[in-house]
Amino acid sequence: MADRVIYTREEIDERVKVPAIVEVELKRLVEERLKQCGLYYRIFSRIKKADSLARKFQIKEYNEEKKIQDLIGLRIDVYFEDDLKVCQNFLKDMFVLVEWAKSDQNEDEFKPMKINGVFRLPLYLKEQISDETWNMCIDDTVEIQLKTVFFEGWHEIEHDMKYKGGELWSGRTSVSRYFNSILATLELCDKSLVSLFENLGHDLYKEGNWYGMMKCHYRLKMEDRPMYPELERMLDESKGENNLGKQLFKTNRQVVIDELLKQPRRIPINVNTIAALVNKAVIHDEKLTLFFHQKDVFDDGNDNEGEEVSFRQMEPLFKNSVFYAAVTLSTQKYDVKTACLEAARLTYQWMYEKYGKLFPGLSKTPCNVDRKELLGYRLLFQYEPDKLLWKMKAANLDLEAPGQVWVVEACCWNVDGVQRFTVRNSYAVAQERRNYLNRYFSCPRFYSNVSDRIGIMDVEPCSTSRRILRHEDIGRIHALIRNPERTFPVCVIISRDQGNGWLDEGWLDQFRVYDFTRMAGRYTHIYTCSIEVAGHLFWDMGMQWDGQASVHIFKSQCIDCDGKLEPECHVIYHAKDVTECRFGRHQLRNEGRRYDIVTGGQAFYYKLLHEMRDEMFVDRGQDVVMDVGDTTIA
Repeated sequence: MADRVIYTREEIDERVKVPAIVEVELKRLVEERLKQCGLYYRIFSRIKKADSLARKFQIKEYNEEKKIQDLIGLRIDVYFEDDLKVCQNFLKDMFVLVEWAKSDQNEDEFKPMKINGVFRLPLYLKEQISDETWNMCIDDTVEIQLKTVFFEGWHEIEHDMKYKGGELWSGRTSVSRYFNSILATLELCDKSLVSLFENLGHDLYKEGNWYGMMKCHYRLKMEDRPMYPELERMLDESKGENNLGKQLFKTNRQVVIDELLKQPRRIPINVNTIAALVNKAVIHDEKLTLFFHQKDVFDDGNDNEGEEVSFRQMEPLFKNSVFYAAVTLSTQKYDVKTACLEAARLTYQWMYEKYGKLFPGLSKTPCNVDRKELLGYRLLFQYEPDKLLWKMKAANLDLEAPGQVWVVEACCWNVDGVQRFTVRNSYAVAQERRNYLNRYFSCPRFYSNVSDRIGIMDVEPCSTSRRILRHEDIGRIHALIRNPERTFPVCVIISRDQGNGWLDEGWLDQFRVYDFTRMAGRYTHIYTCSIEVAGHLFWDMGMQWDGQASVHIFKSQCIDCDGKLEPECHVIYHAKDVTECRFGRHQLRNEGRRYDIVTGGQAFYYKLLHEMRDEMFVDRGQDVVMDVGDTTIA
């Protein structure tokens, strides 16, 4: 067994650095799910302080095998006992579960109900914490405690007044017994509260009070929005086997919660939307389906009233790139001048469609623009078509993230007869949050339009259509991989030939090459080939290969100063890497952020896409976007 380690407060304070934004983001991710499924809850979070960590090292044994798991902690207090299970279910789908710890209960004694889950930190949050932290016998996990509100009140008192003040209770058996009897009463209250609303809901169902029945039966945090009169009439009139009111009452509450969590965004929760969800999942009544469709029920009243609005003190802002590309415009469709003007038109059109309503009188076609009269916004467009030069810069406040500004820059200019095109998308935030959102890849739409309609070159042309390598392509791809001027990664997907000209890609599970190419082909060179062609390619490159179906990634900076391929820049994935892949998929939604764990080929798709996008986060070389020739845009 590994030796016990103890660290002092000073050592921990110096080496363990956890930015506050990690705690804030974890809390926000979990709270988004709680809001989406409509539970009554309270949520709390904390980062363990150096004093507390040092005390923990003193009183418990920790080493390389047993590490502290609650550096970051969340606590969810729910108002209904059965919501503990609801939280357990969605948390294990959100994060990678390490373990659950749950107190045992038996008929002879009352114990506090404790449900603690330990989960792996999402990678993009772990990366914000100092590397030295993980050398201090601290695990890269977050602990999430689940309790009911009744029990939390008792536990808070028990922890501070009894657990920490044990000497006060010494020898006072009757007092301790009396204190624990309160816990028994609270446990009965938890169970009675659920039963009370179930019984009340049944009475209201018998009375035909559909609004009240649904409020009591489903026990979700609903908007104070009346039931549609047409819906109420349909419930009143339904009889016999197709008794709609009865089916609403008989539908388990968990069904509604599951349906709410399946929605791609947070929808309003009221008796009308719940009836629509139950109809979709269980009842399948055609009249109800048509009615809810005509009402557009999920968008009716989606105003998120009552949401908290947070504010933060302003600090100096620092820019971080979330997309950067420096390419050459293709001349396969257009000549150099036409390509330059068309790229200007597409970029300007994007700027006009995004900001045109905010700036009255803004021209619809490319021209010189310098607009800054609207607070929080800045538009600049320098247009010199005779010089084959144009530049653009647009900045605006992020209305959803206080203290954050987005900046998009683009430039197109002629160098030795070719048209260079650079694009950078950045966010600017205070030092505390710097490097935080850099995992949220964000490619401006006009870059995609230029890539699709004109075409772009990164040594070789890029394509969002599938490309299969043949023997005659080997020399060209070899040269592409070894070219030091290449800025995009190269992805080669190798599969067995089925003998009819098609590649057998069943080993990729749910990974779809077409979709991956369509998504990443604007910033990645993607090729597929047979094992035979791959063998010749690797032989030509002087590289060893096991001859198996696999995916090979050659990163953008993979050649050293001697012209040799750096081993760490060549990444290989085999069938096992695909089928056993787990990935934390982080998505931005209209109503908030989501974090899900996906597996297999689907997970591999997101993992590979994430790796390709990593190459687009960092500017390479000099800032050529807004400083070209004799003129600049500040």
